[in-house]
Amino acid sequence: MTKEQRILFIRHGETVGNLEQIAHGQTESPLNKRGIAQAQATGKEISEWDCRFDKIYTSPLSRAKDTGSIIKEKLGIPLEVVEGLIEGFLGILENATYQELGEFGFGAKSLKDDDFSEHKGESPNQLGDRIFRTVERIRDSHPGGNLIIVSHGAAIAHYLAKALKTRPAFGHQYLMHNAGITELSFDGINRPELVLLNQYKHLAVELQSDPLRRDQHVPE
Repeated sequence: MTKEQRILFIRHGETVGNLEQIAHGQTESPLNKRGIAQAQATGKEISEWDCRFDKIYTSPLSRAKDTGSIIKEKLGIPLEVVEGLIEGFLGILENATYQELGEFGFGAKSLKDDDFSEHKGESPNQLGDRIFRTVERIRDSHPGGNLIIVSHGAAIAHYLAKALKTRPAFGHQYLMHNAGITELSFDGINRPELVLLNQYKHLAVELQSDPLRRDQHVPE
């Protein structure tokens, strides 16, 4: 029986696209100044925990990779980029505005149908399966090791729905703030427990960006 394993899931810091209310999916959108500050605050927070982590894994998109790199500097641990941690593919909705997503009915349809793919992108089940397999491969390479995974809002939410066996696969109940921290603990027989969900109180008020609000523009 292996020892308990702790996995932190961190959503990337705020991006230019977040403020422009654009869903970039697998398209690049860099961290803005607040996103960089969020990543720095998150790295500082984790560095003060009693728990020590072995390695950071990130999505290849710069908003996640740069967030992970900032945290890496605070913790002094290795970082590896893994393609499978990339955000969900939005198909014809890549780079759509949030308003256009709503008009298309993307969220409503995804909530109702785990296999929804009318947008010609990844369905909730496809994204959940892909991110779950990726995380399992990472975990298998570190038996009992504590790890940090820096990824994206939808990717993390879909993973949690799959790992915790909750419905729908869209995982809307697991939506995270930018630089929010979620923790899963796996026991000796690989049962996951949600220990922490979307912890963002380590961020100063001016650094908090609520994913449900659309009026958070701040000067660059």
